[in-house]
Amino acid sequence: MIRFDQYINDVLSGKQVTGELIKLAVERHSNDLTKSWHYYFDRDKAQKAITFFERLHHWKGEWAGTPIILEPHQVFYIGSMFGWLREDKTRRFRTSFKEVARKNAKTTECAGKSIYHLLSDGESGPQVYFAATKEDQARIGFKDMQEITKRTPGLKQYLRVMTKSVLNDSNGGFAKPLGSDSDTQDGFDPSWAVVDEYHAHKTDQMLNVLESGMGARRQPMIDVITTAGFKKEFPCYSNLRKVSIDVLRGIKEDETLLALIFEQDKDDDWKDESVWIKSNPNLDVSLKLDFLRTRLKKALNEGGTKEIDFKTKNLNIWTDSSDTWIPDEVWMRGDRPLPELKGRKCWGGLDLASVRDITALVLIFPIVDEFYTLRYYFVPESCVKSREEMDYRGWVNDGYMIETPGDVTDYNYIKSTIDDITVTYDVQKIAYDRFNSSQLVIDLTEKGIPMAPFGQGFLSMTSPCKELEALAHNGKIVHDGDPVLRWMNSNVVTNTDPAGNIKLDKGKSMNKIDGMVALVMALGEFMLKVKPVAQPNIREL
Repeated sequence: MIRFDQYINDVLSGKQVTGELIKLAVERHSNDLTKSWHYYFDRDKAQKAITFFERLHHWKGEWAGTPIILEPHQVFYIGSMFGWLREDKTRRFRTSFKEVARKNAKTTECAGKSIYHLLSDGESGPQVYFAATKEDQARIGFKDMQEITKRTPGLKQYLRVMTKSVLNDSNGGFAKPLGSDSDTQDGFDPSWAVVDEYHAHKTDQMLNVLESGMGARRQPMIDVITTAGFKKEFPCYSNLRKVSIDVLRGIKEDETLLALIFEQDKDDDWKDESVWIKSNPNLDVSLKLDFLRTRLKKALNEGGTKEIDFKTKNLNIWTDSSDTWIPDEVWMRGDRPLPELKGRKCWGGLDLASVRDITALVLIFPIVDEFYTLRYYFVPESCVKSREEMDYRGWVNDGYMIETPGDVTDYNYIKSTIDDITVTYDVQKIAYDRFNSSQLVIDLTEKGIPMAPFGQGFLSMTSPCKELEALAHNGKIVHDGDPVLRWMNSNVVTNTDPAGNIKLDKGKSMNKIDGMVALVMALGEFMLKVKPVAQPNIREL
């Protein structure tokens, strides 16, 4: 247990760089050792689990076929989980929450812990489940367990690796993947459950199902692992993570919860590589520093979702998707004059307004590797009068907005303008929101104007949103400084799903973004017909 004690000493002395929450976890362990209560730390039990783990073999990467060597933080983690006992000699901890950045071996850890439980944890008829929102996701950790079992000398004489299970015939135990879409097995009686990427779970239903099935077990364990995410309203952030932090800070008590959260501290500069180890305890072991440096460079150069993804997945920072999209200084790289566009091919996006608001039509003209834009914002006269604080009147007077007569949106005026546009320019398609069409779309279609329905969800919006980011950062969306579109860009809030797909979110945006939505639709229609792209990874979570 020398390494176990050394890690504690190094953290408490500051020799080992960690975030506040890991230091609190180590302090909690040390303080618990001094208490006179109904839990005790069995060093032999802890060492037994550590020794077992280091007899397992890697199955992929540069260390494939060699024994796993636990890093100091892992020694502390595994030793704590299996070393803390109750008076009846069962394990103290019944829930484990570990949050750490990607590529820090958390899936391998879960595979090893599950093998140990199936073989050596003293459980009769153990049932291990790898649980996730989808069975395909659950199979990732389960496959690690299968392959480690195959590669570890002597292990196959105790465990049978099947396609959908790993069996221990000597004690009747098994391990299986379990998704919300799985067929629940008869006799569902989990003794150990790994819940993978909990940040992606919309509800705590899976956790509740597992907990309710563990009632007959003497020492059940729900082993939750995750990286930070975007959805702070989901139960990972709003419940389990919050409770874990409160326990570590002494605000709440839960003697059965083991919590380790590897993250940056509040005042850390995310661009400073000296603090990255706080979120990446396996830095320069399973995760190379050069890889993170490359990711940082992309985040700084491209911004937007690249920055969000780097912070969230590589630094374990919970990030609102609205924190960064296209900064104004980046957007204004496209402030250049437009060339003569008459007769050129173009694609359009039409964002139809409610009866008293902005209808936006944006045309994009691809020329070589740049996109030149023409923008039309149709605003009812009554709306111009009521929005003086946004200088609608000034924008109308300067020719940036088109004021239509009356109190409501004049679709006939818009239709006439689009007629003129199709005569002046070679319009290939005009995309519109398929769930918010109107008689205007029907009339335009009947006149032979090429209209195309366009979805507003992740499937349709992700690729053009990401393409727009890249083009803007390279100054290839040319808009001649249009102040209306500049204002709308500043209002954009994006919505990001757990798979990293994005879309513009009108509901969360503080003000109008109609022109940006129209621009994304126009770009998306161009990409769909001219520049095919891979479909984003869309998962129902």
